[in-house]
Amino acid sequence: MSGTALQAQGLEAGYGALQILFGIDLTVGQGEHVLVFGPNGAGKSTLIKALFGLVAPSAGQVTLAGRDVTGQAPERMVGQGMAYVPQVSNVFGTMSVQENLEIGGASLPVAQRNRRIEEMVTLFPVLGDRRKQAAGTLSGGERQMLALARALIPEPSVLLLDEPSAGVAPKIVEEIFLLVSGLRQTGVSVLMIEQNARQALPHVDRGYVLESGQVRMEDSAAALRDSAEIAELYLGG
Repeated sequence: MSGTALQAQGLEAGYGALQILFGIDLTVGQGEHVLVFGPNGAGKSTLIKALFGLVAPSAGQVTLAGRDVTGQAPERMVGQGMAYVPQVSNVFGTMSVQENLEIGGASLPVAQRNRRIEEMVTLFPVLGDRRKQAAGTLSGGERQMLALARALIPEPSVLLLDEPSAGVAPKIVEEIFLLVSGLRQTGVSVLMIEQNARQALPHVDRGYVLESGQVRMEDSAAALRDSAEIAELYLGG
């Protein structure tokens, strides 16, 4: 890990008078894959939305490669190298796979966009077979692959993933995590929010346990997997 890709310091956020996050400190190194997990209602999705500018932080700072991006609009975050794949509604269902990919590269020159699309269908071969198919007719796993591919087209430095296993058949979940792990070859840093922590931890470098809007523990993925306390409280025993 040669530097810091994404960092939150003292981050607080919520919805109106309802505060959800209380002083979150979090770091993702360059090329590092980090998991955030914890019980329902811990504030995981609010955290990722605050990092991406979908929820305005009320205090604290977010930096991207050392640049202060706190509270910037999502479109500005994208322009500075951050990508976000939400848990639901992450593809345009009435559009074809090809059209979804083209939207992902809308800000790029046509030649670069086309090159990146071809690189993505090489990385996710099933998308090449489904180019003309409406995205809404894809399986849950295929939709996640499309959402990932579209987010990667602009070559972001940091990728935020909110529950990539959501809506995916159990037999495909491991495949999704393997695909995310395989993104290491691209150099992109990944921050993943995931309820299925037991299955996700083997595919990341470090993890944060979030509970009641605060970081309760941070350690290597291996240490978190081996912790009897973590297993009992957060991994289902």
